[in-house]
Amino acid sequence: MRKISFLLILLFGTAAFSQKQGQPLIDSLLLELPKTKQDTTRAALLRRIAYSLPNIDPEKGKQYGKEALKLSESLQWNDGIAAALNAIGKNYAGTGDFNQALTYYNRAFPKTKNKKILGFLLNDFALSYANLGNYIKSLDYYHRALKMAEERYDKKLQGAVLSNMGLVYFGLEKYDEAIALFHKALKINTSIGNKINMSRNLGNLGNAYSILGDDKKAIGYYQRALEINRSYGDKANTAIVIGAIGNSYFRLKEYHKALQYASESMKLTEALGDQYVIAFNHGLIGDIYFQMAKHETNPQKQKILFRNGETDFRKALEIHQKLNNLKEIMYDYQNLSAIQKKTGNFSEALDSYEKSIVYKDSIFNADNKETIKNLEDKRAIELRDKQIQLNKVTLESKERQKWFYILGIVALLVIGALILWQSQNRKKTNEKLQQLNAGLDEANKVKVRFLGIINHDLKSPVASLISFLHIQKEHPEMLDEQMQDKTISSAENLLESMEDILLWSKGQMDHFKPEFRKVNVDWLFDDLKKNFFHVNSVRFVFENPGQAEWRTDENYLKTILRNLMANAVKAVENIPDATVTVKAGPSYLSVSDNGPGGNSEQFRALHDDSVVSGMQSGMGLHLIRDMAKAIGCSITVDTKPGEGTTFKITFA
Repeated sequence: MRKISFLLILLFGTAAFSQKQGQPLIDSLLLELPKTKQDTTRAALLRRIAYSLPNIDPEKGKQYGKEALKLSESLQWNDGIAAALNAIGKNYAGTGDFNQALTYYNRAFPKTKNKKILGFLLNDFALSYANLGNYIKSLDYYHRALKMAEERYDKKLQGAVLSNMGLVYFGLEKYDEAIALFHKALKINTSIGNKINMSRNLGNLGNAYSILGDDKKAIGYYQRALEINRSYGDKANTAIVIGAIGNSYFRLKEYHKALQYASESMKLTEALGDQYVIAFNHGLIGDIYFQMAKHETNPQKQKILFRNGETDFRKALEIHQKLNNLKEIMYDYQNLSAIQKKTGNFSEALDSYEKSIVYKDSIFNADNKETIKNLEDKRAIELRDKQIQLNKVTLESKERQKWFYILGIVALLVIGALILWQSQNRKKTNEKLQQLNAGLDEANKVKVRFLGIINHDLKSPVASLISFLHIQKEHPEMLDEQMQDKTISSAENLLESMEDILLWSKGQMDHFKPEFRKVNVDWLFDDLKKNFFHVNSVRFVFENPGQAEWRTDENYLKTILRNLMANAVKAVENIPDATVTVKAGPSYLSVSDNGPGGNSEQFRALHDDSVVSGMQSGMGLHLIRDMAKAIGCSITVDTKPGEGTTFKITFA
């Protein structure tokens, strides 16, 4: 039996821009449209209509969004352009085309600095990534959106983000956390009267109780959500809720009632063209036929039911393959294997089972879970930073109080000596607190930087060693002498990297300052070759024509180069004749690749201290920037789309 589809869960995602009254609101907005002039008022009205249509008529929503975009561009109104692009993307998401939605969101982001629009964009980014199964990026964007919503005291956005974060935790099977977030979101949306988002919250609570086995309670939540959806004409989510009710009846083994609801959902969804929900309904109907067949005593009827079930499973598989939904593809192959086994097609059953195992192995790997933990840690660090800021504000307040006491000394000479004594003691206490807070702030920064270095420098050799161990376990016949030598070399590189970091940490943790000495370039190149020896798909070129030599901290420089090399390898991983070149000159080092290149905005963190890049690609550009400053170097980047990227380190 298939679990409740995570696809279905995600389609209950809550939008920050959601209509209040559904079709009646759209009708009222359309009545106002002929009265407006070709100005920002009309552009905003067109955009608002587009925002109201993703769950009702997304094709019309795209048209109104593009009309709003055209008018905003003619008016050179950047906030309007960003919001219109967001509206178009939301309507693509409404049809299930989340990749196209992301394209429009990416176009919108650099167009505005308006925090309200940016908050909604971050939420929509996260929702699309979640639907595509990229939970790492989804959580990252949700944390950023929630932070912005809290800063602006935006209840609507807070409710949307909390609900959608609950969906991601649901997908990670952290059900208690998911239910808690759904209830928080429902409470906020109820307080502001946002019925559309209330229906999403109720639907997700129904999903949660269904997965926990209480389908009767789940149906109660679904019915409440269905009532709201029908009241404002939300066809898309009406179809989803009906399908969810059918899924619950299926789990309760009331198969005829389940088939009735699933068929009704399929009819509504096919009219809307939503491929995600169509695929879910095919899978559910296939499950229903399969279970009915197992209980059927008439051989002829049983054969028809099995055939019908296999047909629907294959239709679901075909759509999921087009959508590249790995988890659902795994379920489809499992179901096909089970039904083929029942009908005696043992060869096909074995083939389907083996394919399901391949997809299962690629889902929820250890790297994803570790990265999610890093994102949660990042959120915790942000909260601690807020507490440090609050302490600073408290100290400033106490400093002001001190001056009031000093003025009191002048007015009250009789008790002046006592007040002066108290003021001096308070001053000493405040200075100690300031020193403690400064120390905490610095210790926090040192910890983040140092852990980033450890995470980056150990990740590559550990991954290489694990890869060889998997080969040893699963394909021992492939382990020839050369492969064994590579395994030993990988372990030795890991040990050397650990020794470098541990020796460095001993001298660095107190002050974290560089130690300058002469660095031999050839030795530096040898170290890089060892660290990337396992990368066979890339040709490495090391050039040192002038036998350059500099006075710098070799550990800082090694860490910077390893990170730049890792980024270059990642950039060319899908490029034919991939090449990474490291060149040493009299006063510079450069790392070049022949990858797809990019634009200067992607590398803004190298020269803008206000930008903090993420941790997904190693330490992040901000840490490279800081370490380069520490050893007196400057880093520049030369990149153009289609022409590769070159990072140049210049020594003072």
